[in-house]
Formats: sequence, C-alpha cells, structure tokens
Amino acid sequence: MKKTRHIKLFSHNDLDGFGAPVLFETLAPYLFKDVEFDLTTCSAGNLDRELAYWFKQPDLGRFTDVYIMDMTPDSEYSFQQLEQRFANHWLIFDHHESEEKLRQAYQTNCVMPLDESKNPSAVSLVYDWLTKRPGFEQIPTQKQAQVAELVELIRAYDTWDWQKDPLMTQEERTAADELNQLFWFYPLSKSKSFVESVFATGWENYRAQNELLISTLNGRRQRYLDKHLKNVETFELDGRSFGVVYASDYKSEIAHALLKRFDVDAALVIDSHSVSLRSNGQLDVAKFAAEYFGGGGHADSAGGRLEIEPLKVAEQAVIEVIKQQAKLNADVEKQNQSEKASLADQLDPQMAAKLAALFEDK
Repeated sequence: MKKTRHIKLFSHNDLDGFGAPVLFETLAPYLFKDVEFDLTTCSAGNLDRELAYWFKQPDLGRFTDVYIMDMTPDSEYSFQQLEQRFANHWLIFDHHESEEKLRQAYQTNCVMPLDESKNPSAVSLVYDWLTKRPGFEQIPTQKQAQVAELVELIRAYDTWDWQKDPLMTQEERTAADELNQLFWFYPLSKSKSFVESVFATGWENYRAQNELLISTLNGRRQRYLDKHLKNVETFELDGRSFGVVYASDYKSEIAHALLKRFDVDAALVIDSHSVSLRSNGQLDVAKFAAEYFGGGGHADSAGGRLEIEPLKVAEQAVIEVIKQQAKLNADVEKQNQSEKASLADQLDPQMAAKLAALFEDK
C-alpha cells in the first residue's frame, strides 16, 4: 500500500480561485489516488501573510508539494521559503499580469497556458497542466466533457471573455454569467461546497435543478444595479475620468454597467474594505490599483484594498453634522436669550411692571 502524500493548496476566494483547487480534488480519484489535499483560501493581498503563518506550523513537514493558484507571492521571503523547504515541489498557477515580473524569476515553477491565444485563468491553467498528467486519458469521456465545460465557463467569466470574445455563443455567455451569480449567492463558508456540487453533477444538470433560483437572482441583480447606479460620483485625475459607487454585491456587473452608462475611463466599485476597478481600455487599472490601493490584476480588470472604511467615514460625517447642528442650535438659543434680556433691560421699570400686570390679568 502506497504512503499517502499531502499537498498544500493556496488559492483566491472567488469563483476562479475555488474552481482551481476543486478541479484537483474532482480528478483526484483518477490522477492523485494516494494524495490528500489541504486548502487555504484568502483574499487578494493576504497570500504572503498566510504563507508566513503556514511556514511556522509544526506539521509543515508532512507536506510534499505546494500549489498556489490565482495569486502570486509579493514577498521575496515567501519565494525563498518555498525554494528552501520544497525545492522543485512547488508550483504557481496564476494569470494576473501585474504579478508577471515576480514570476519571471521562477519560470520553471510557474505553469503557462497550452493555448496562448486564449486568456488564461487559474482554473484553466490547472486544467492544462492536468491534461498532461499520466492517466488523464483514462478519465471517462463524459466526465472530461463536464469538467472541460465548467473550466471554460469559469475562465470566460474571470477574464471577462464572456463579454468580449465575439466567438462565444450567447448560450455560453449566459451560462458563464449564471454560474458566477450562483457562486456569489452563497456565503463564503459555502463557496467550496457549491463549486464541488457543480463539478460533481456538471453544469447542465445543476442548472436544471436550480432554474427557479437563477431566474430569481437575475431579477434581483437588475434591481440592485438600477438602484446603485443612481448614486455614481464622477471625478477627473491626470486627464482621466472616473466613476465611483459603493456596492457590496455584483461588483463586476455594476462596474461594467457604469462604464456603459457614464462617459468615464474607469469604474471604481468600493465596499467596506476593498475596491474593484474596470477600464474601458484607455487606462491600465492594474497599474492604477498598484499605485493607489496596493493592488493589481489586469490592464482592464483589477482590485485593491482601501485604507479607510467608507461606511465609518460616512457615519462619522453624520455625527459631525449632528454635533455642528447642535452647536448652532445652542448658539441661536443663547442669542435669543441674550436679546430677551437686552429688551428687558431697555424697558422703563414702571412700564415693565404695567406690562407684567397686563399679561397677568389675561
């Protein structure tokens, strides 16, 4: 009996980020029969922190390999630790252009797409790599087809090819959109379970079982977009125009709708701690995100972190308005009291007594 190998997985926490590790687990019965995977997901910008924490764990030695998906370490320390502890047993499946220079120094550890004419994503890079593994041809044809379809839908949405690629059919565009909607419908704690379910049943079967939910989500999204796009603020910087709106859901959809409805070069969709950026092609938002938000991504699609919390800033602004109004009210009241006292001082004592008596009679 072969000894069980343990492979550590790190990935982003969006659909592409979950799709990549779940693809490993889905095909494990065929390609990794004696392997157990251990997954850690994190948001953009937190990979180095997660790696640093993991490198210090007492059970680190039980892992033989490390696969990093949909992200690239930013710290040289992370790369050094990977090299020292895992030598030729670590791989990166990342497609973000803003991290390309970091990966160049470790090209042998970075998986490249088989078809360079297609925009890759993490899940498509994993799929390309797995197709070259011994035993892939033994996977049942139907399972291969189901997996390939899901990989393409996730890739198309993540790269936004579902909107930009003229060769995609309307059916494929709709499927990519609906799959992403379903992913974000569930809380983060259920994200992996959702992706596992779709990979287990195939998109066609899963969609048929959830048609009512998909229809409901389509309606809810449209109402959400219409409501939030009424609150867009625009500004200009260095000859470029921007549109900003706060939204906690449907960020990509709102950003692209904003670009269509407003004459701006880039859309910034902010929430309580992050910003999502989309470009009309005239501005490299990956560079903009890196410069202003410590983020990155692609030239037309990027993200970053906010140093402020917009809701707290808004709440503090309301508090300040209340305090200012309270001070103004107090000053007005003080002025009124002062004017009354001044009037009383100006009256002749006899006249004041007569007026007082007059009011007392009434």
